[in-house]
Amino acid sequence: MSTEQHPFEPFLPEGARILFLGSFPPQAHRWCMPFYYPNWINDFWRILGLIHFGDKDHFCLPAEKRFDEAAIRAFCAARCLAFYDTACEVRRLKDNASDAFLEVVRATDIPALLRQIPHCATLVTTGQKATELAAEAFSCPLPPLGGYIDIAGGALRIWRMPSTSRAYPLSLEKKAAAYRQLFRKKLVFFDLDGTLLDTLEDLGAAVNHALALRGLPLHAADEYRRMVGHGVRNLVAQALAASLGAAGQAEPAAAPDEALIDAALADFKEYYSAHIDERTRPYPGIPELLAELHARGVRMAVASNKFQAGTERLIRRFFPGIPFVAILGDRPGSPLKPSPEIVREVLERADCGPQEALLVGDSPTDMRTAANGGIDAIAVTWGYRSREELSACLAERPAAGRLVDTVAELHQVFLPSLNPGSKEQ
Repeated sequence: MSTEQHPFEPFLPEGARILFLGSFPPQAHRWCMPFYYPNWINDFWRILGLIHFGDKDHFCLPAEKRFDEAAIRAFCAARCLAFYDTACEVRRLKDNASDAFLEVVRATDIPALLRQIPHCATLVTTGQKATELAAEAFSCPLPPLGGYIDIAGGALRIWRMPSTSRAYPLSLEKKAAAYRQLFRKKLVFFDLDGTLLDTLEDLGAAVNHALALRGLPLHAADEYRRMVGHGVRNLVAQALAASLGAAGQAEPAAAPDEALIDAALADFKEYYSAHIDERTRPYPGIPELLAELHARGVRMAVASNKFQAGTERLIRRFFPGIPFVAILGDRPGSPLKPSPEIVREVLERADCGPQEALLVGDSPTDMRTAANGGIDAIAVTWGYRSREELSACLAERPAAGRLVDTVAELHQVFLPSLNPGSKEQ
């Protein structure tokens, strides 16, 4: 009886952090696409669609009875999900797709596969045969169904998930509940201005104060909407450039003198520090959302480009009951977002992996910070950037970000992916 070689190359995206291992693909005539879990009546991609997008048909093209391979590949690359199988050569004892009639001729060298993805600390087996072969490869016990074991001193976690074949007697929803554990978020980064707090009027008033001292034209609060988000020095510099251009004292695109920026920035900070919270308010629903996350044991951090003292003061003023893991703003020697340094610093403090973290922000800078740091993101449209601008930014990394329009919607898409435990547990 002839043998079959594995038809696919391992899918090992850069930075892969989770490796899924099935047993072996079905025969080619059962495929609806040339990628992992290719059988139209296997529910693996429906489960991931339900978990990540709230729609079991997200990756489906029902009229064609196939999965959207391009969308799946993009999703897996952006989410740092790797795929292969526990057998690379098999003999089929019957002409069907059942693992029960697969004879493994050559098992995959799983440790060698993991060496190609050094950031991967999570291995997931899907089905009984895959679990048995993985346990044999590492000379370890079988993990409990829906659970995990840690091996190699905690360096590798092996999860055992139920089979996604419809022959396995468990509903899609219950399978999704088991798989959802793999993607629980334990740490949430929040941007400050335009995400947690509406600070625009106080920021604009402080910059206008600095401009007025120099006899320069002032700007309406809405004009500052596109200037914020890159640190207060950049905010002051942009406002000065626009005012000098409007006054005919400089070319519209000319950068102001550094000494002028320094002096105006000092005036801005003095005024802003005295009036920092006069018109600033949390967005409706944000205090309640943070309180619920805290009650559920989710750790939180603030990642802002606002100067450090101002960031800390506003957080203490408006969210005194939230024990943030870190409150980080613009600090000497630390780069601003979208540098990933702020993400890496907090992940290290929280002893948390990138796959366990999520960033919520209102600007392309926030989305690029998340991308650079290898974490997922949610873009909110109630802040200082347009929905169109955020959508265009998310299109650069479509599988790792979502767009929400209200705090209520954030609550709905956000909480199901979070650690369900309470702080007392």
